[in-house]
Amino acid sequence: MKLLPDGAWPVMLTPFHEDLSVDWEALDAYTDWLVELGSAGLFAVALSGEMFDLTEDERLAIVRRVVDQVDGRVPVVASIVAEGPPDSHARAASRLADTGVDAVVLIASLLLAEDAGEGALHTSIEHILEANPGVMFGIYECPLPYHRILTTDTVAWIAQSGRFLFFKETSHDVAVMAERVQASSGTPMKVFNAGIENLVESLAVGVAGLSGWVVNVYPDLVASLCSLAGGLHGPQARVLQDALDGAERQMADTYPNSAKYLVARRSAVPMLPVSRWRSTALDSTALDAVATAMAELGEGIRSDEQVR
Repeated sequence: MKLLPDGAWPVMLTPFHEDLSVDWEALDAYTDWLVELGSAGLFAVALSGEMFDLTEDERLAIVRRVVDQVDGRVPVVASIVAEGPPDSHARAASRLADTGVDAVVLIASLLLAEDAGEGALHTSIEHILEANPGVMFGIYECPLPYHRILTTDTVAWIAQSGRFLFFKETSHDVAVMAERVQASSGTPMKVFNAGIENLVESLAVGVAGLSGWVVNVYPDLVASLCSLAGGLHGPQARVLQDALDGAERQMADTYPNSAKYLVARRSAVPMLPVSRWRSTALDSTALDAVATAMAELGEGIRSDEQVR
C-alpha cells in the first residue's frame, strides 16, 4: 500500500457546455493541466465538482475519465454520494472503487442524520469497510447537507482501522488539526486542510497539504507554498498565503463559476464559466484584477525558485 503524497490536492471542477452537459474534452485538458502544474493528487467529484448536481452515472463516468487521463501520474480520490442505510453507501463505494480510484471518499454528513450520535457513524463505516475488502477510503467533512465535525476519538478510530488514506478536514482550526494529525500518527491516513487562510500554520503541525478551492486555479502556487513553508522562507510563504487567501475570497461569492473563469484565463483549458450549482453572474473586472496580481506574484516566485 502506498501512502498519498503531501502537497496540493485540487477538488476538481467539473466543466460543462452551455447546455450543462459535461464537457469531456475540457475535463481531459483540465486534468492534464492540474497534473502538469504540480498537483500531488486529484480529488474528483467533490463539492467543488458539483457532486450533488450530478447523476451517479455522470459521477462514475467523470471519475473513470480522470483516472484514465491521469494514467498513474498522480493518485486520484473521489467521493460517493449516497443516501439511506449503510448498504446503499457500501454499494456506491463498490461501484466507485471499480473506476480504479486510489481511495473512495465517504461524506461524513451523508453517513448519518444530523441528530445521530457518532456510534451510528462507526456502525455505518464498519459495514462499508466489511462490504468492500481491499478498498481504501477517505473521509470528507463536507459542509453540505450539514456540517459535521468529527470528534478526535472518531478520527483516531477511523485512522487506526488502517483502511483510510485521506482525510479532508474542515474545522479551519489549527489546534484541532494538530490533534487530528496526532490521532492519525502511525497510520496510513493523512490529514489535509481545506482552508488556505491558515495553511502555513497547519503545515507546521503536520498537516499534509491543502485540498481546497484555490488549488483548483493555482495548484502550482499552492505547491510552492507547501515547499516554502517547510523551508527557510517564512516571510515569502506568508505573502503567498495572504495572496492566495485574497484570491479565494474574491472567488467566493460566484464560485465555482469564478474559478472556471480564472482557469480558462490562465490556461489553454477550454472551460466555460457555466455551472449547475450556484450558477451566478461574474464580476469579470474584479476577477481579471485577481488574475493579473496572481500572475505577477507567480512570476516572482518562479524567478526566486530558479535562483535557489
